[in-house]
Parts: sequence; structure tokens; C-alpha cells
Amino acid sequence: EIDLLKNLNHKNIVKYLGSLKTNSHLHIILEYVENGSLANIIKPNKFGPFPESLAAVYIAQVLEGLVYLHEQGVIHRDIKGANILTTKEGLVKLADFGVATKLTEADVNTHSVVGTPYWMAPEVA
Repeated sequence: EIDLLKNLNHKNIVKYLGSLKTNSHLHIILEYVENGSLANIIKPNKFGPFPESLAAVYIAQVLEGLVYLHEQGVIHRDIKGANILTTKEGLVKLADFGVATKLTEADVNTHSVVGTPYWMAPEVA
């Protein structure tokens, strides 16, 4: 995860700031994204339904981040609301690269399935 993150630089990707290794743990230090995850924001709440116009803005930013990742040869493999973070300014950042991979030529013909089963298309899960 660190090897991937430290080489990524895009407004829609959470920034890697560093890491700290102790005897028993590895701590990955990432930028603080104050609004938290999209999963928490879109839960039904007292403000009513999530506006379609805001959903369109967020989706466009997720796609910008994914295009950048794919241009770098990186596949996230776990896009879901909990891994999409938002800032107070409305900027979306993709996070949690724990199962992400950088494709090599050999990987193009590999058909492994990785991700969160609940969020996968039925034909993939």
C-alpha cells in the first residue's frame, strides 16, 4: 500500500505523508480528510435525501481519480462509500489502497477477484 501511495499525486487521491514502524505495528500517515467517508454522509438523516446534483459532482470526482489511477497502471479494487472521503470544500479523495495493485504485463491475462463482496457486481462476486 505504501509503495503505491507514495508515488501517487492527484487531487482526488488521499495523500501519503509518511509511515512509522514500531516493533509490532506499521502506521501509515495520510492527509486528514475532515468530512469523513461518503458512506457516512449519504446515510438517511434529518436533512432529507442526498441531492442528485451533489451525487453527480462526487461521481465525477471519483471517476477523475480512477482515470488517474488507471493511467498510472493502478487498480484500486475496492471502491465503495467507506473508501471515498470528502473535504469540507466538497473535494472527493479515494482512500484505502490495501488491496490495490499496480498492473504488469503479466497481470493483464490474470482473472483474480478481489474487493468487498457486498459491493461487487453479482457476476463478479
